[in-house]
Amino acid sequence: MESDIRKEIEGRLSITQAQTPTGTTFQFMNIYQFTAANPMGQKTDMWTTTENWINKPKNNRIIMQGDLNCAHLGCRWDYAQPLNKDLGTADNKLEHFLNSTGGHFYAQQEHTWKGKECRAALEDVLTWNYHLPPQTTKPNPKSHKKFDHCQIWTQLPHLDFPKRANTVRTTQPDFSQRIDTVFFKRHVDDWKVRIKTQIQGDWDENPKGQVLADLIHKEQKILAKEVRLLQDKAWKARR
Repeated sequence: MESDIRKEIEGRLSITQAQTPTGTTFQFMNIYQFTAANPMGQKTDMWTTTENWINKPKNNRIIMQGDLNCAHLGCRWDYAQPLNKDLGTADNKLEHFLNSTGGHFYAQQEHTWKGKECRAALEDVLTWNYHLPPQTTKPNPKSHKKFDHCQIWTQLPHLDFPKRANTVRTTQPDFSQRIDTVFFKRHVDDWKVRIKTQIQGDWDENPKGQVLADLIHKEQKILAKEVRLLQDKAWKARR
């Protein structure tokens, strides 16, 4: 890319690559296209740069979202006809970009920008080599008070983000409560005798998951209880 073009689009186009838990790799593109009133060279450079990026690597799953500052066919309402030349040219550039890249356009059913007497869906979502499920892209009606455009959000299929199995959790017994470590070291042999008949030892079966966690937790409580009983017995004898 030429340095002067890079400078023009700096801050207006970002590309992030990410991988889902299932191993699916996506490239997310965030775009802020120049307005229709800006010199058409700037808008053309933006589309050309984006098109080159999309066409260079083949079969990449790409999701582009942002302020296109132009509208797809049927996404302008209450505009005077014939359409203003700058607006018409901007919309035609979008159609050319879609045809050149083979992108899939998700037309918004609601406006994302509203003028005094007209409305348009200027924020949109496009994909390449990937199709979003129905009803997963729509505008947020609450615009930020400092901006005149609505936000839009995109939801990826749940199949790409499976819920991870819940990790088995148990409440660990508090071994520090009333346990004198010095006393325990001196009487560890007595402690082993007391727990010998209460600990299962080698299991006949191989418990897993929550069953295994419950068995471990049960034995931990026994180990802690027996050392406390030894301590209490010694303490009473000293009295």
